[in-house]
Amino acid sequence: MIECREHPRIPIELQIFFSMADQTDLRQGTTFDISAGGCAVTSAISMAPGTGVKLLIQATELAVPITVHSAAVRWTNHGEFGVEFLRLTDLDRNRLQRLLHASTRSSLRH
Repeated sequence: MIECREHPRIPIELQIFFSMADQTDLRQGTTFDISAGGCAVTSAISMAPGTGVKLLIQATELAVPITVHSAAVRWTNHGEFGVEFLRLTDLDRNRLQRLLHASTRSSLRH
């Protein structure tokens, strides 16, 4: 099967907190893959495609969570949903790149 994604996905489990764009209450989930352009999340919260969200991605490799100020749910499937990252600060984008690079090296060793 040919990979048609713009950004390669890295299989990794990370804790994630998210809120709908117009709300402040944080919900919890777990990423099971991530890329420079988005991530897939498992959560007890059902989401609808097109929903705007803000994300905090926890990674033990990073002292501070990665903040995605603007993202959109692109697909949903039985307790899972995919998110496209729309807006990150340069600092958060650099930290995401470091995480992806470290995770890629780690998965190649296993």
